[in-house]
Amino acid sequence: MKFAVAVSGNKVNGPGESEEIQIYQVNDGKFELVEKYANPALEASGARGIQMIRSAMDHGVDVLVLSEIGSPGFNYVKNRMKVYIVPEIPVDEALKMILDGRVKPASAATHEHGHHH
Repeated sequence: MKFAVAVSGNKVNGPGESEEIQIYQVNDGKFELVEKYANPALEASGARGIQMIRSAMDHGVDVLVLSEIGSPGFNYVKNRMKVYIVPEIPVDEALKMILDGRVKPASAATHEHGHHH
């Protein structure tokens, strides 16, 4: 399986804000970084989370790992791939948590359209 992780400074981040996307190949409980690229959402004028998600889909990923996801992004991926929401922690810790079964796939968005900080 291939996992796409939204990353800023080696920590998991949101799809519209992260600096880069890291793609990991996961086999037999082990993960390996196979690709990384600049997050196209940073150039987008709107629907930034969806821009990141679409780019990950174009890279053939099965799973998204994010720190948050809005309702437009969640509705876009629903029934297409699994999304795991984790705290803004180092990527290797997040992947271990998921592979150990300590995080379940998201069943809803973490926030509505727009940000409430």
